[in-house]
Amino acid sequence: MTMGHIRHSRTTTHCIDGGSVSYRTGFSMLEMLVVLIVMGLLIMITVPKMATVMRHERVNHAAQILVADLQNGFAMAGRQRAPVRLSFTPATKTYVFSDRATGTVFQTRIMDNRSEYSLTTLSATPATVDVLPNGIGSASLSVTLALGDYSRVVTASSAGFVRLVQ
Repeated sequence: MTMGHIRHSRTTTHCIDGGSVSYRTGFSMLEMLVVLIVMGLLIMITVPKMATVMRHERVNHAAQILVADLQNGFAMAGRQRAPVRLSFTPATKTYVFSDRATGTVFQTRIMDNRSEYSLTTLSATPATVDVLPNGIGSASLSVTLALGDYSRVVTASSAGFVRLVQ
């Protein structure tokens, strides 16, 4: 018995002599289950690492913003030709640049969960620094920014040299 030419369709192979051989396409339930298990394992491995990366990026970005703000604060005193006060409030994770004499607020930065930084710690030693019009601060400053177990420290010398140290 010769079958002649075979014609294929999506689900069935038809033979010229009128007979057909049936086969199905697609994946079995077992194959789908294996794929889902492998995808689940990959997600379980990736998610904690991504959370760590996101936490580090938030703290690093907040530290870079703080460095830029401190540099601007030292320059602001010269532009205003008046002493500028920098005050940190750890409870609300905010800092404010204001005119020392009048209390006029020039800039406020919020770094708690209302902002994109969501810091758990923003502490400064000392909590208040006055910057004179000549660019000299009343004290050197050390600020710690943290989110969870990851932290960075920004320092500013009394001469206005600001840097990210760790």
